[in-house]
Amino acid sequence: MTDVAAAAGCLPPEVERLLLDVVADGFTVYCCGPKAKPTALVAVYEWPQCIDLITIHDFDRITAARAPKRGNVDIFAPEVVIWAYEGPPQWTLRVLLNLVHPQHPDAPHGEYPAPPYLHIRRAEQRPMTIRLPSSDRAGARARRLAIAMAADNRSNGPVSSLRSQP
Repeated sequence: MTDVAAAAGCLPPEVERLLLDVVADGFTVYCCGPKAKPTALVAVYEWPQCIDLITIHDFDRITAARAPKRGNVDIFAPEVVIWAYEGPPQWTLRVLLNLVHPQHPDAPHGEYPAPPYLHIRRAEQRPMTIRLPSSDRAGARARRLAIAMAADNRSNGPVSSLRSQP
């Protein structure tokens, strides 16, 4: 496994910006392992019925998913997902940021087994540092995607929740 901390020091600017967008969207970030040399990063956004998450073991390929909430969901080892995407960091982060609101008519709903790459062994999780979103950012994702969904409903056509590109 590639060291997350070593890879984070040499991220392409676009990937770094997208990771900052994930944090700005209100995700809670879990840094697994020592702060100076994490073994993995997990970012989670909680909806009433599901969670959106991204798991980073290394920056060559990362995995994003939406998992249904049934009781307590283990964010480090979800059993089932309703959507998952694994690929290069830039694409995966963009796809996750642009995943439609869970109540959108095009939102994924069918369940299937979670990809194994979402799993982080218990030994890799400790110590753990948790970064909660600020109070003004906590609902940012829900607000942004609700606006996109409302615009989609008004226009009766597809509206992308894509962020504007510089």
